[in-house]
Amino acid sequence: MRTAERLVQAHLLPAPNTAPATALRGLAYRPALDGLRALAVLAVVAYHLGYAQIRGGFLGVDVFFVLSGYLITSLLLLEHERTGRISLRAFWGRRARRLLPALLLVLLAVAVWEWSTAAAYELPQRRTDLLWALFYGSNWNLVASAQDYFAQYGTASLVRHTWSLAIEEQFYILWPLVVLGALRLAGGRTRALLAVCVAGIGVSVTMMALLFSAADPSRAYYGTEARVHQLLIGALLAIALARVASFRRPRRAGSGAATAGLLLLLVAFATVGDNEPAYYRGLSALVALAAALLVWGLEVAPRGVPARALGVAPARWVGKISYGVYLWHWPVILAIGVPISVFAWMPGSLGLSATRLLFTLAFAGLSYHLVERPIREGTVPGIRGSLGRFALAIVGATLAVSLAIVSLTSVPAERDYVPGSAGLDAVGCDLEICVRYEAPAPRAPVVAVIGDSIARSLDAGFVELAERQGCTYVIAATGGCRITHLLTSVEGNSAKYEPCFEATPDLWRELLDTWEPDLVIALDSVELADLVDGSGTLVPAGDAEYLAAEHRELREITRAFTASGARVVHVAVPPFVTPPDCLREDALQLDLCAVPASNDPHVGPFNDMLAEVAAAFPGRAYDVSITEDLCPSGICRPTVQGVVARYDGHHFTAEGARWAVPRLYAELVRVGALPASMA
Repeated sequence: MRTAERLVQAHLLPAPNTAPATALRGLAYRPALDGLRALAVLAVVAYHLGYAQIRGGFLGVDVFFVLSGYLITSLLLLEHERTGRISLRAFWGRRARRLLPALLLVLLAVAVWEWSTAAAYELPQRRTDLLWALFYGSNWNLVASAQDYFAQYGTASLVRHTWSLAIEEQFYILWPLVVLGALRLAGGRTRALLAVCVAGIGVSVTMMALLFSAADPSRAYYGTEARVHQLLIGALLAIALARVASFRRPRRAGSGAATAGLLLLLVAFATVGDNEPAYYRGLSALVALAAALLVWGLEVAPRGVPARALGVAPARWVGKISYGVYLWHWPVILAIGVPISVFAWMPGSLGLSATRLLFTLAFAGLSYHLVERPIREGTVPGIRGSLGRFALAIVGATLAVSLAIVSLTSVPAERDYVPGSAGLDAVGCDLEICVRYEAPAPRAPVVAVIGDSIARSLDAGFVELAERQGCTYVIAATGGCRITHLLTSVEGNSAKYEPCFEATPDLWRELLDTWEPDLVIALDSVELADLVDGSGTLVPAGDAEYLAAEHRELREITRAFTASGARVVHVAVPPFVTPPDCLREDALQLDLCAVPASNDPHVGPFNDMLAEVAAAFPGRAYDVSITEDLCPSGICRPTVQGVVARYDGHHFTAEGARWAVPRLYAELVRVGALPASMA
């Protein structure tokens, strides 16, 4: 079958009015390209399943980018060659038919799952994630909400993987306009388009290198401008195959090139780590070039050994449903935490992986045959091949799914599982002193809690303690703020923390002058962050200079508070150990959710320093810890005595605060930290 006829049958091009040109005959269906899709998507799935042997499986997305850039550009050039124009309406309509129905189905399923399983505090972020995924802005949402792609289960957004679909769709919207403009500018020739590709690749590779941060490479990983070079490398290949005859002739060399490209990709899948700086400083372009080399070899040597190997029937089948496999695999991985009985006998994690893969393939296969293919081929009654009727149907479906997402992720009144700082958040209380409970008795003792968002999250427990003990309770705790007069830096950004740095000394003076606290309880995990010294030099957490600065500042604060007559209690920073994914009811007993309390190398030395500071003021300053309560026998789990204590493994839930503060109070009694007025 001729190229144009195949494309018409696949609804990629409108029916021709003229005979098809032959320049792009190589665009005819290649079974090997479906095999390549299968290889790429299975690499991504293996990576997300956590297999160390495929540590570079995330590069499967890079292969998809190259393949998408190649195929989309080839179609645009073919249409322009055949008709002298590019129908943007038809192009975008075909893309919508291909992509939107399956996406809508997955997002609706995820919304239902979130409604039935997510804790109430998670729902607002889940709603945001789903809506951004629906409108192809996931990558920028993940950047804005600081969701780390490489924290495999740390953020646990069920649609985090749609970042790559967002980049592709942004490309599909803009690239046809660029192609059309470049072709018109050059009178139908591709030289201007070629220049755009080369310049765009250079700028994008540079942007990825500049945006890279070793602390968190996600910005460089998610950014459209940092990623577009891989799509453009595919586009460059399409231009070469379409317009340069020599690129279409060497079939024998093509088989060798395909073999080399395939081997390079397999080596990359096995060896390239997701945090390696080299990937962001040029290696991503080399991976894309290897993928382009493989595609070129498959196209010019369709009967070569690599093409026949990739074109076997099982690989073709997975390749045909690869879009659905990609859409379903990540939600399935997060939703299924135990293997089904038929796979329970398998050793290690194999049974669970087999279960997840089975459900992924089943959902993707059903989606392909029942939803994607009928819509794409125009066999759905009432819609058929009409672009207008399809547009009306898809707008209605998108609106319905949007409303379903909003409805399903709204917090019901009876679900009050919220962070412990909710009461404080309702009244503000940032960089100021808030009275949370004022005792009715005259001259009642005053307890002041200072620190960051961790201290804030204990608020519900401290309110109940103050009511029970008959003392006044005030709090001066702001998220992201140190109690010391040190400038915080996170990923090289210190400007964000300057308000804390400037306001803190006056805040402590106001606390002493106005409230004259009898007991000051300090808990601040931000002290574990990097800092910037007086000369503007970054001092990494854990360094000797960092520990010396912390020791000096904490000692000075303790001296000032104890000199006023207050007793000071430094609470050891609890370990940050439990991924949010472990808070799902079906995952509470998973082994991966049992984490050693000693997993953070910075917490131990910092807490030891707190003990040294307290020891310098005997009888006036104390150090206490509730780590043993949170992590019995040194092992931290999502629940403690039936209570989900920390909603993200860091901050306390309201229920967790009411559980933790009495245990903290018991520690205060044990070490003799309570002043006489509270004894």
